[in-house]
Amino acid sequence: AAFGAKLGESFSKKSERIDTLHSSLQSSQQSVSMLQRDIDELDGEVEHLQSLARPELVSLMQAGIDLDLLFRTDEFALTDATGDRLAQLAASLANMPGVQIQLDGFADERGDAIYNHSLSEKRVEFVRNLFISAGVHPARISSSAHGEAVAQAQSLDSYALERRVSVKLFIDNTPSLASNPR
Repeated sequence: AAFGAKLGESFSKKSERIDTLHSSLQSSQQSVSMLQRDIDELDGEVEHLQSLARPELVSLMQAGIDLDLLFRTDEFALTDATGDRLAQLAASLANMPGVQIQLDGFADERGDAIYNHSLSEKRVEFVRNLFISAGVHPARISSSAHGEAVAQAQSLDSYALERRVSVKLFIDNTPSLASNPR
């Protein structure tokens, strides 16, 4: 009889433990369910906020963002400060595969035209390589060297503005032929 009582007590304790674990499991499942609802609600809010912000960004990028990188006389490398800022921009653009990059290189009108064209090519190549080394795929970059650009005035300040690589960032929304069913 003592054995039976001991066995009954053991089953009773195990049954209580199972009931406790079952209650704990149900409570945990309810918590998970509530957290999942919170996550779904937050996802909806994030989607809504992205839908509000994205049209302006897309519109801005479709129009294009233009900037000029200026160079010293007879040089094709950027200053350290400008190069560092461009490297940061390039690293960000590496993570934006939809953004295309157009580079146009120029030299001022002083000096030999052939030399100035070569210098504008070197400037474009320098900037292009900076983008590529930051992780931008080369196929996203188009470039042209134009050689001499005529300054608006015959002054050192005007010449300085012509020694440049113009950078245009844009989203190419030209439909491809493959996506146009006939």
